[in-house]
Amino acid sequence: MTQRRLLHMCVLVAWSAAHLLAQESTVYFSVVATKLFVVGAANPRTGVHLQHPSADTAWTHIGPNNIRAFGVAVHPGTGQQVIYIAAGNGLHKSSDGGKTWRITTGWNITEVLGVCPDPRDVKTVYLACAYGIFRSTDGCSSWTECNSGIGSTFTTCVLVDNTHPRTVYCTSEDGAYISTNGGNSWSRMGLSVAGVRTIAQNPSDPGFLIVGTESNGIYFSTNGGTWWSKCEAGIDHTTFYTIAFDPQNPSTIYAAGYVTGVYKSTDRGSSWRRMNNGLDVLSFHSLAVDPRNSARVYAGAYWGGIFRSDDAAATWRRTGVADSQVWTIVIHP
Repeated sequence: MTQRRLLHMCVLVAWSAAHLLAQESTVYFSVVATKLFVVGAANPRTGVHLQHPSADTAWTHIGPNNIRAFGVAVHPGTGQQVIYIAAGNGLHKSSDGGKTWRITTGWNITEVLGVCPDPRDVKTVYLACAYGIFRSTDGCSSWTECNSGIGSTFTTCVLVDNTHPRTVYCTSEDGAYISTNGGNSWSRMGLSVAGVRTIAQNPSDPGFLIVGTESNGIYFSTNGGTWWSKCEAGIDHTTFYTIAFDPQNPSTIYAAGYVTGVYKSTDRGSSWRRMNNGLDVLSFHSLAVDPRNSARVYAGAYWGGIFRSDDAAATWRRTGVADSQVWTIVIHP
């Protein structure tokens, strides 16, 4: 083989690898804690990890060490350069894809459990904390407490509406709330249960909301939160911490929580079935569906690491950080 031909083949291989990565999503997940420590071994770390799906079981740690990383979010309009970590010691922000980080909050904002940037405005970010909702409109330089109207300020999730940027949802110990003025004031939605842990919005039907609760199962609304119905058919558990829509087919929904395994609905939540083939743990705090390949689903387990399915949850296998407590998974195309 001539040197010129060898060089041409090397260039072709490099181009093919780069082209493959350009066609893949990027998966991010946050680790709150890990109980595995083996002297001389590559032990999993807390913080945030990422991979492209073709890497399979290989993950890259990009987040700070020794933090309790609850939430992770990536601003979609920044080429995945702006990343946020909701952590026990505040909100961490990177503007260079995770190479460097800084804490953007002060002593009065800790136990940050969730983070949601406004997808239309890189300067606006919302936090859900153990002490309520906080908002920044200047790129995280300053923060405003936004708890007017919220009864219990132990909030676990905050979500910006996918069609109206001034409409924001949050979940609290005493229910689910909506704000139509960017968090300046809140009103309780028409859900008469407490301990709401997570809320998700149908990507193609903004009026369809679904929540998971600590002890009352799953509820959905088809009119933006005014009226709610309980999901009952096929559900045998009450504690749900995570709900994920299939972005390509939003009639398909996944849900999981404490000792539930993974549930799946293909009819907008009217009926459910458990999809646990290959799971050796049953408690999960996060689910995510790859927007480029809806058959690829990820599940983050309590002390079980990351599980992955490549057949829409029919079967599962563990793909990383075993014995870690995975809190949040997000996937960006």
